[in-house]
Amino acid sequence: MGLLKYFKSKSEDPISASDAQEISELIQVCEEDSCHGECENDEGDIEEGEAAFSKLKIDHETPLYNSSKPPKLHFVVPTSQIDWAHDACSENTASVEYQISKWCESHESEFEKVGEGVKFNCAVSSLPKNIMDIQVMKRTKNNVLVLPHFVWIDDLTSDKVDETLDKLVPELLSKSTESLPLDSMGLRLAKEQAFVFICSHMKRDKRCGVMAPYLKKSMDKQLQHLGLYRDNSDFSPNGVRVAFVNHVGGHKFSANMQIYLKNPNTLIWLGRVTPRNVPYVVNELIVPEKPRLPWPEKVRCLQKYNCW
Repeated sequence: MGLLKYFKSKSEDPISASDAQEISELIQVCEEDSCHGECENDEGDIEEGEAAFSKLKIDHETPLYNSSKPPKLHFVVPTSQIDWAHDACSENTASVEYQISKWCESHESEFEKVGEGVKFNCAVSSLPKNIMDIQVMKRTKNNVLVLPHFVWIDDLTSDKVDETLDKLVPELLSKSTESLPLDSMGLRLAKEQAFVFICSHMKRDKRCGVMAPYLKKSMDKQLQHLGLYRDNSDFSPNGVRVAFVNHVGGHKFSANMQIYLKNPNTLIWLGRVTPRNVPYVVNELIVPEKPRLPWPEKVRCLQKYNCW
């Protein structure tokens, strides 16, 4: 696999031999010069983003692998925003996201030995909310994306969060999505083949707010060329949705990028991502049936889930 390259290279991002070996057992590792990094973006856009990244104080000394914990379930709440209050899910105690986050905190230990991953996460995102619904605008109702299962909970109200998750979570962690009665449970399948989340939480850390727009612009252009880009009004199947999320932890490792792949049921969480990495993310991690990873030193965590 050419893993020796990562121990002898001049990369300023460290990785141990054992970590590189463990990553290579979970995903195919390729040398960057043998991967497909063809760029469909304006080189000027790439250089502008790289220049912005070079001015930020980023931790390049701490090894990234296992610096984050893969979620068992990741609840993502649309807000149509790109930045939020410092504690995003607690900004409004009547909100759906607040109730979900509190449920996660109080129930996480009950499912410690069930399913893959380590913890329950609740995030707010730039995914679009229904601005024509008064309850949604008051934040007491919303659709909620549940990953890694690629399902939506439709019209979840804050007063029904506990009741809904009490019933739904054990089912999600013990059964495949195909075996669930989606309609009767108020669920629908997400049409996307992948979701990519980039931390843009400026109020938590300026570095994330600076880098996220450059990355999303590069991602969108690369995906558009391949016919995979989906904007907020395009719900055609098998596309890739790129969105901003609130603080994910480890902003000193900006930019943070979480990549959920429906097939092969995998989360790849990267740190220290720059615009020049984007073509490789798209062409090697998202497009192929079997993803290939050019830089194990950028992996914060990698989780393969059972088929659902």
